[in-house]
Amino acid sequence: MSLQPDPYPNTLTTTPSVDPNGRPMVVEPAVATPVVPVAAAPVAEQVVVENPAVHQTVATSSGRRFALDSVVVGLVGLAFLLIGLIAMTRAGFDGSMKDPVVEVLGFTHTATLGIIEAGIGLCLLLCAATMTRGGSVFFGLLLGIGGFVGAVQTDSFKDALALESGLAWLAVLGGLLVVAVSLLVPRMVTRTNRIEAI
Repeated sequence: MSLQPDPYPNTLTTTPSVDPNGRPMVVEPAVATPVVPVAAAPVAEQVVVENPAVHQTVATSSGRRFALDSVVVGLVGLAFLLIGLIAMTRAGFDGSMKDPVVEVLGFTHTATLGIIEAGIGLCLLLCAATMTRGGSVFFGLLLGIGGFVGAVQTDSFKDALALESGLAWLAVLGGLLVVAVSLLVPRMVTRTNRIEAI
């Protein structure tokens, strides 16, 4: 019977270890520590988001209104206001309202007539300043009707107002002019629109 080599040699057999004094060392078998796979932390990809530029659109609108009718009404009102103030200043308020009779621009006046003219003139100026067509028409009609009555019945107002027919007809013309421009002349409005992007 022939000896065959061991097909399964003992690979774990080792020579005992001795320390420097010759004593055998006991070697504990190495315990394999299990390797726990560590899950890799997810890597967050940094995304830089740029803030888009904020655009604002600003729209501005401005308007300018030109009222030719108010200019004419204001001029008529200013003329009557000045005539009335001059008449009041010259006549004074010391005595009776019908004496003395003074002359302004070639027409006779009393202090009472000066007050009436100044009052109508002031109302027309206020209507021109506030650009109210209704007020201009009202006071224009008042001036025209009052002037017409004074022109037709001049003798009735001779003592109290010293009214002459020429001045009364001028009042009629002034009243008609005020009413006509207030009703017929259109007003121009200029509007400017501007849009800015910020």
